[in-house]
Parts: sequence; C-alpha cells; structure tokens
Amino acid sequence: MQTRIEPSNIYKRGNSEQIMTLEVFSSAQSYMYKIVVGLVVLLVGFCLGILVKKIVFKILQQVELNSVLSKAGITYNMERTISFVVSFVIYLITFVIFLDQLGITSIVVYFVVGAILMLIVLTFVVSLKDVIPNMVAWIALMKRGKIKIGSKIEVCEIKGIVERIGLLETEIKTEQGDILFVPNSLFVKQKMWLKEE
Repeated sequence: MQTRIEPSNIYKRGNSEQIMTLEVFSSAQSYMYKIVVGLVVLLVGFCLGILVKKIVFKILQQVELNSVLSKAGITYNMERTISFVVSFVIYLITFVIFLDQLGITSIVVYFVVGAILMLIVLTFVVSLKDVIPNMVAWIALMKRGKIKIGSKIEVCEIKGIVERIGLLETEIKTEQGDILFVPNSLFVKQKMWLKEE
C-alpha cells in the first residue's frame, strides 16, 4: 500500500520553507541595517566629540581661562580638563545612541551611564573640598582687611612679607628670599601675628 503525495501538499511545504527563508533573510537584513546605522552613529559621534573638544579648547584658550585662573591662584589646566569632559560626555551620549540603535539599551545601560556621570560629579565635588574653604577664607581676609600686600606676617612658623593675596593662596616672601604659597584657610584656622613696622 503506497501513500500517494498530492502535488498540492508538496507545493504548500515548499512555499512555507520559502516563506521561512525569506523571514530569516529579512530579519538578518534588518539587523545588518541596524549595525551599519549604529556604526555610522559611532563614527559621527566620535568625530563630533574630537571636533567639539578642539573647538572648546580653542575658545577657552582665546578667553585665556588658565591665565585668569592662575591670577586667582588656581594653577590647574582647566582649559584641557573642560574640553576633555565635554568630549567625554559626547562620547557617552554617542555610545548610548549606538546601543539604542542596536536595540540593546536597557535599564542596565542607563544605570551604568548614571553611575559614570555620578562618579564624574563626585570627583568634581571632592576636588573642590580644598577650593571652597580657601575661597571662604579669602573673603574673610578681604572683609577684615588686616592682611595687605607688604604686611609682615607670621603664621604657623612661616615668617615673611605678603607679596600677593590670591583667591586660594597667599604668597609670602621669607627673610631668606623664598616665596611660599600659603593656603588662605590656614590664616583662619591658625593663629597669626601681624608685625607693625
């Protein structure tokens, strides 16, 4: 007894295999499209990050931010730091858009991005832990008006003449001719003696 296969069943089986093959190719093509668009987004984002970093650095150099801050007693290279942070944020946003394009952005990615941004903010806040007390002490010193350029002063075993009063530190020239940079907060925390001439 032979079973007879009807031609319509063969046609249906072949048709469903073709449909399945077309669906696989269609989904592969769609995913490849997403990968290509994602790579283009990465390339454009990284190029944009480099370009913006250079532009911000040039603008800050034109404004002479470092020289302005050095007059205030801050000797850190803020031009380079600010331009780096701006480019890093652009890179981070680009990476998130890339992951979103691939369809793998999830709560975990947002959590990691949030943690990185929080780390940057905390690093910035911790770096200000010495700046804020010195700025407050500078305001107090200026308000009291006791310390002036040319005053003879002794604070915490440092004796000399005040050369410059900056936002964060005061320059004192010792009797040996050395110039010491004393944090302004030291004048508030320690006892100091002003010597009358």
